[in-house]
Amino acid sequence: MIYLIEIYRFGGSMDFTYNGKPVFATKTAATELGRIGIDLIDVPKILHSGFDIRKRKKGTLEKCISRGNKVINVVVVDTGTHYKLIHAGEFTMSNKFKEMKREKDGF
Repeated sequence: MIYLIEIYRFGGSMDFTYNGKPVFATKTAATELGRIGIDLIDVPKILHSGFDIRKRKKGTLEKCISRGNKVINVVVVDTGTHYKLIHAGEFTMSNKFKEMKREKDGF
C-alpha cells in the first residue's frame, strides 16, 4: 500500500484518480482485486464507464462492468480527500439481471 501512495505523491505514470481524487484500496479489497484478475489502475475506469447496480448510502458508489457472462463490481467510499475501495467482486449474470439491464439500457 505504501508503494501506491508513493507513486501518487511523486507523479508516477499510473493514474489512480477518479473525479480528481486518488483511489486507494483497503488490504481486503486489494486481495479481492487480485482474485478477480484486475488491477487498481482499472478501478477508476470502471467508476467512470460502469453502470449502477444498486442504490448505496450517500458517499458510497458502486459501479459495474460486464465482461462476457460475468459482472465485475467495485464499491468505493468518498472520504472527502480520496476514494477508498472497500470491495471488488465478480458474479455471473443471471437471466433476471440480463433482462433488468436490457430494460434500463433501452434495448
